[in-house]
Amino acid sequence: MTSSITKQAIDAMAARAHRTGDAQLELVDDREPGLRVRAGKRTVTWSLLVRLRNGKRSRVTLGTWPLMSIAEARDAARLHRQQVMEGVDPNEVKQAEVETAKRELECRLTVKDALDKYEAIKLAQLRHGPERRRSLDGKRGIISDLVDRELASLTRAELTSRIRELAVTSPTAGNRKLAHLKAFLNWCVNEDFIETNVIDKVKKPGREVPRTRCHSLDELKEIWAAAGRLGYPFGPMIRLLIVIPMRREEIASLPIDELKIDWDEESGEGKWTIPGERVKNGRALNVPLSPLATRIIRTVIDDPARPKESRFLFTTTGTTSVSGFRKAKDRLDRYIHDARQKAATKAGTMATEMPHWRVHDLRTSFATQAAEILHIDISVVDRMLNHVATATTSKVARIYNMSELFEQRREASNAWADLLEREVIECKKKGTG
Repeated sequence: MTSSITKQAIDAMAARAHRTGDAQLELVDDREPGLRVRAGKRTVTWSLLVRLRNGKRSRVTLGTWPLMSIAEARDAARLHRQQVMEGVDPNEVKQAEVETAKRELECRLTVKDALDKYEAIKLAQLRHGPERRRSLDGKRGIISDLVDRELASLTRAELTSRIRELAVTSPTAGNRKLAHLKAFLNWCVNEDFIETNVIDKVKKPGREVPRTRCHSLDELKEIWAAAGRLGYPFGPMIRLLIVIPMRREEIASLPIDELKIDWDEESGEGKWTIPGERVKNGRALNVPLSPLATRIIRTVIDDPARPKESRFLFTTTGTTSVSGFRKAKDRLDRYIHDARQKAATKAGTMATEMPHWRVHDLRTSFATQAAEILHIDISVVDRMLNHVATATTSKVARIYNMSELFEQRREASNAWADLLEREVIECKKKGTG
């Protein structure tokens, strides 16, 4: 029934709805036909009930109490009722206004604005989130010079051109950055920042060829010696990567509390337990540490250049794990080049450059030398690399490959360390060189 809507009546109805938790309580105005105010447990809303020209009844939301006063609600009711008399559906008008506002927001949103939201909401949850952000707008990011552009202005042609240009010299980098860019734009679509992902159908620009670069023992000897000139943190980190065939990121971010070493036993073995969240395949792994590995770790912990209170083995800030690998690798290559030039001058010959290599190739070098020289079973080598069997592998092989094989890996790790001390590290008596 209709009644005179007053502030006291609305407040009393709202208090009752909040107190009792009733689904809806409603007052109908006796002055403006169809105007009503409805109270729920948390909000009080003005609405207008109208009959459209097609005979259908429609409810138009006007606003909320007390932001919209009684007088303002009556004025809004008269305005919308006039629209209905003219054949206009007020709800359609509101929807059009919402769509217009949405398009205006899309036009104003910059690439940087969207990237900041993407990082805060999505990338913050990912282990390699910072790396993905850098690949987009970092120093060498694929859209680093477009961050001030409006997000909706990005075109398929310009983005595809950038990806293909990168893929000419680095197919793998082109493919990775395409994947990161697609993921970002798909997220923007899901968040209604843009209507479509303009590169959603773009295919990988480069054909990736698995790296087969394998260092000889003589090359490992050169890298080991050059690493000694780098100093903390990159020098011992490179040496540890030669001794332990784990991924660069896993060793670079190694917290000391993951290590189980008898610190009172100078030449003993140890164990490193990597939790699943820090491993590429998501599976925790116990890594056996040879006496050579533990000696390197002890030296690092006692290094005066290392911040003593840091939880990380390798760090420059004390609070975060080490970064800046590219510059360190460039220095390492320069030291190798200088050593080759010096040796060539002394021998009266022309120096040759070490063929291009990446830090990741140290894993391939271990796998090759361990199998060919030490005759370590390939399944043990695979577990030392912490690979996961593929879907094409038999079920029995997958189960076997998931087993720890810890003792076999411990023996293989010690055999590899012995080989390095005999053939790679100059003067075994001086420990790690």
